[in-house]
Amino acid sequence: MKKDITPDIQMPEIKIIRYLDKMAVRRVFDNILSNAARYADGNFTVKLTAEGKILFSNHAANLSRVEVERLFEQFFTVQTAKESTGIGLSIAKVLTEKMAGNIDAVYSAGYLRIQVIFPEK
Repeated sequence: MKKDITPDIQMPEIKIIRYLDKMAVRRVFDNILSNAARYADGNFTVKLTAEGKILFSNHAANLSRVEVERLFEQFFTVQTAKESTGIGLSIAKVLTEKMAGNIDAVYSAGYLRIQVIFPEK
């Protein structure tokens, strides 16, 4: 299914430096982005703040608070789909935490927001 979503990417002018496992970070972002591509039903934004927070935001109608709270649970999917195993965001959480980071999700006003933070070392 083609959704015609054009991402809005926002980055600060200053360089943000973190010393992380390149392959793990790539997997975290791939899992978040593939999840958004599969389930987003509107706008999609990726924002890197000057403090180093990465914010992923997309319109996702009809999510419940309980579903959002369970997004990082292994094998949980919002929608049943043959190509979805429900492990992408749980892997993202494990990898983020192994790099001393934090990942969480909030749902407000029809938008799902996933925030990833990797501390400075």
